[in-house]
Amino acid sequence: MYTLPPGRVRFGAFELDLSTGELRPIEAADPNNKVLLREQVFQVLRMLVEREGQIVTRDEIKSRLWVNHSVDDFDQSINATIKALRRALGDSADDPRYIETLARRGYRLMPAIEYLERASRTAPEEVTTEALPTRGRWRCVLATGALLAAGALSVWRFEIYRHRITLSPTDTIVLADVDNRTSDPVFDDALNTALHHEMDQTPYFNLLGSGKTHATMVQLKLPPTRITAEIARQICSKTNSKMVIADSLADAGNGYRLEMRALDCGSGATLVEEGTDIGVRNQIVHELGATAARLRRKLGEPNESLVRFNQPLEIATSASPEALQESTEGWKLFLAGNPQAALPLLQRGVELDPDFAILYEEIGDANAALTRYDLMATEMMRAYQLRDRMTEKDRLNTDYLYYSHATGELDKAYSALLRALEIFPRDAVFHNNLAHTLLALGQLTRAADVEDETARLQPSPLHFSSAAGANLNASRFKEAESWLALAEAAKIDSLNLRILRSRLAFIQGNRAGLDQAFNREAPVPDPVVILRERYEALQGHLGSSDRQLQASKLSSDPGTISRALLLSALQNAEAGKAIQAHNIEDQAFQRKLTQGQRMTLALSFARSGRTDEANRIADEVSQEAPLDTIVRKYLVPTVRAAVKLQERDPEAAIDLLRETVQYDLAYTQSFDYLYPAYIRGLAYLESGDGRSAAREFQKLIDNPGLCGEFITGALARLQLGRAQRLMGDTASARESYEEFLSIWKDADPDLPLYRQAKAEYAQLKNIGNQTQ
Repeated sequence: MYTLPPGRVRFGAFELDLSTGELRPIEAADPNNKVLLREQVFQVLRMLVEREGQIVTRDEIKSRLWVNHSVDDFDQSINATIKALRRALGDSADDPRYIETLARRGYRLMPAIEYLERASRTAPEEVTTEALPTRGRWRCVLATGALLAAGALSVWRFEIYRHRITLSPTDTIVLADVDNRTSDPVFDDALNTALHHEMDQTPYFNLLGSGKTHATMVQLKLPPTRITAEIARQICSKTNSKMVIADSLADAGNGYRLEMRALDCGSGATLVEEGTDIGVRNQIVHELGATAARLRRKLGEPNESLVRFNQPLEIATSASPEALQESTEGWKLFLAGNPQAALPLLQRGVELDPDFAILYEEIGDANAALTRYDLMATEMMRAYQLRDRMTEKDRLNTDYLYYSHATGELDKAYSALLRALEIFPRDAVFHNNLAHTLLALGQLTRAADVEDETARLQPSPLHFSSAAGANLNASRFKEAESWLALAEAAKIDSLNLRILRSRLAFIQGNRAGLDQAFNREAPVPDPVVILRERYEALQGHLGSSDRQLQASKLSSDPGTISRALLLSALQNAEAGKAIQAHNIEDQAFQRKLTQGQRMTLALSFARSGRTDEANRIADEVSQEAPLDTIVRKYLVPTVRAAVKLQERDPEAAIDLLRETVQYDLAYTQSFDYLYPAYIRGLAYLESGDGRSAAREFQKLIDNPGLCGEFITGALARLQLGRAQRLMGDTASARESYEEFLSIWKDADPDLPLYRQAKAEYAQLKNIGNQTQ
């Protein structure tokens, strides 16, 4: 491969700076009208220029840019890069003028190359002092001395600065809100979103998280207000951060003056600064990004990092201050827990700027919070289609969201997160998303480890809660207790933390702790009503749980009512109350259900004998989500296997569930609780394989954090006893029955399954007495 020295080349209607990656249209009226190409786009164009009309193969591109990626990742990445390059050149794959595609071979740059400037610059001609008049010679000497002195002073000042500021990966920087000194109120908030994306796009800087920032303001007893430079300095000192970045925008005649400064936390002294005059309003966002990039350079960011992580800010966000303002105000409402009020503002933002890529993600998040998952998937797809406009960090996050929430391809979501964490190893959002993905894939221990790391990286109520929940799901109860204790010590309380405390108390048999969690406040919130219903059903109190179900119908949240109905129907089906299950299923069927809720209904149909309805829902969901990992490899196979059990075909059920084994522990937000293993165990029981059945039921017993709160967690002991009895291990079977009957000691006496279990246990006791 040829290599060009830095310089400038011309081809077609463009000039390319081979040092910086800046692409400029030759006929542009403004000589500063340049586009800084993304690093991968620039490198591919550079390779094409180096070959001067020769073919560059895809393998050659891979060997330079994607050597550590899988073939699938490479193919996807190079296609996106060529597409982005064509967009920058205004080219078309159907009618190319710049980039020619040669099928199964590679790519070629079509225009001829003109070399405008080579890198090897000649030294300036020597000036001979003898040729000058005496006065001119002294002027030259004085000028040279002044230049040398200025150079020495610059080096001295740089060395002082270089030793004064050293950013390590753990150093945090506090970002103050932009100080709007103009007469235009739209800049009160609009530029904060843009500035955050600019400074957060590079791994060189480690911004203090918003959760930590607001928690520190509470500690400092500061009102929830704008983060001025002075407030930012207080936060900086309290959190032992490295510095504050403060910006101001002021009127300057017919234009504007933008200034950016890095401030010492303690003294407030300016460490470095940058500024620029802006002539027109629609250039403010662009100049904010360009000025921030210069400031980043002064703060020591390496040149290769600046080139790679320097998406023009008006492309990464929006050039429209109004669109940015709507985005900022809408996102504030979303974070305050009001997605319904946030949506109109976010949608107004994309009306003002349809290319505002990250805003589609925010609209998707708001729809997800309102359980409008079909609309969420649509918005995530729109964001994915515009991801080339984003910063590399936002693009990686969009890849994760698209594969996780739109297509459900968890393996690709997982790969995107691993790539993100290679570049941004301390980013709490990527860690948190990785934990959620591992949880969905059934890797509970790894998910808990990642959540622990997330909470250590960014201590906050959200991450304390997530770490406690992940450890509880993984049955690591001491670790869960530790995170809950940290939240208690920090005087943090929330509904989610309260639910986690009640879950932990129930699993550990701590009745006092359970009562305390339930009675902490009144009235009892809706999610706790559902939790109580689950606990009652697990102990065989279906009558009590049905009464709580009626109470939950008073909820103002449709999702709460639907979930309560579905869980109650499934619990009744498992307990043998088929008629009661059918009545509740019919109520649930009339409601608008999410995809996951429909699959829970399908499982309840299958377990209560309504196999046609179960198959119909499974077919519909399979067609709707053909790529979804959990749908294909957990939910649908489990429902179909449950149908086969009803049809007295256990071998078919076992065969259907073979591919679910690696996902048995998945946390699906539909039906979880190791249900594939439970159905597989029942199939082995019916086929007469007691040993294999016992192994499946033992999985539920060994994972109380995941299964110990649902009715199947108790029933697994009964089914284990039946498997042990089938194996001829009467003593172990008797113990398993006794464990189950201890949990169901006060069960509703009319439950068919309860009556069967007592009769079977009596037979076991008789067998035991006869052998004595």
